[in-house]
Order: sequence, then C-alpha cells, then structure tokens
Amino acid sequence: FMEVMRTILEEAKESCEGGLEVQEAKKVWRRAFPPAIGMHSFTGTAHHVGEILAFEKELLYPEEVEVGGKRRRRKQKEQQQVETTLNHGSRLDKNNKGDEGKKEMLFYFGFSHAVNHIMCTSEKARKKGAEAVRSIPSDRLLVESDVHASVDVALGTAGAAAYAAQVRGETLQEV
Repeated sequence: FMEVMRTILEEAKESCEGGLEVQEAKKVWRRAFPPAIGMHSFTGTAHHVGEILAFEKELLYPEEVEVGGKRRRRKQKEQQQVETTLNHGSRLDKNNKGDEGKKEMLFYFGFSHAVNHIMCTSEKARKKGAEAVRSIPSDRLLVESDVHASVDVALGTAGAAAYAAQVRGETLQEV
C-alpha cells in the first residue's frame, strides 16, 4: 500500500518539476489523492498507523518533515511515547488539537468489533489490534458496523464503539 502511495506522490512531484513554488507544488501533489481516505476495517498494527500518518505529513506538510538524526531521535521519542501509552492504557492523541491550529487530514482508520476483535484467532492478534486502535488520534478513528443487514447496523456500530472505548480506556461518549 505504502509503495503505491509513494509512487503516486513521486509521479506528482515529477510532473511539477521546473520551477513551481513549494506551495503550488504541494497543491499539485495533494490533488493526486482523494479528499480523504478511509481505511475500512483496518487490520494494520500501531506501526502501520505511524507509517501512514508520517506519509501524510510528508505529503501535506513537507516543510515539517525532519531528516537525518533529528528524524531518528524524534521517531525514538515517539516510539517511547507509544510504548508508555500502551503499557499504561491511556490513549495517544497527539494530533488532536481541537479547532485551533487544525490541520488538513487525509487518512482515517475504521474499526469494527466483528472484524477487529471477534475474527482475530489469537490473543497476539487481538493485542496488536488493540494497540492499533489506541495509537490512532481520536479525530481519525471511525467505528463501523460491518454488518450485512440494515437492521443490524445500530447494534454493530454500538459494538464497534464499545470495543474502541474499552481498548482506549475511554467512555462511549469520548469515542
């Protein structure tokens, strides 16, 4: 997935070589992608969430991307924060800044109780799924019913919200 996304970005960058200012080039790069991308029944890990959000930052805010040693130290610090959060059961919500200073977002992550918990066949898979849910900023988290009959949507959505609240250590209202 990330290889495809990076290829699209590189092609967009190549198409605007030749003197476009950074802001104009950024607009061209941004138009290479849809307004938002929702990851339906996301089954990746917390690491995948971090990689996707780092790519989004590179795409939307290239001036904020750090290189070399600074980037390595920042990644190590962020990894320590993720580990601390996972070990203490609190949520990681570093991108949620309210309306003030709100940034454009591209990626959203959907979870359902059926796919992300019930269908996990091992405790290890359930643990990794829960870590992924906790690693997602609250303004990027989508709950999905993932049911086939319309009469089951409300219950399926409630189950997904309860699952997200339980693994994030939040109330249903917070989720």
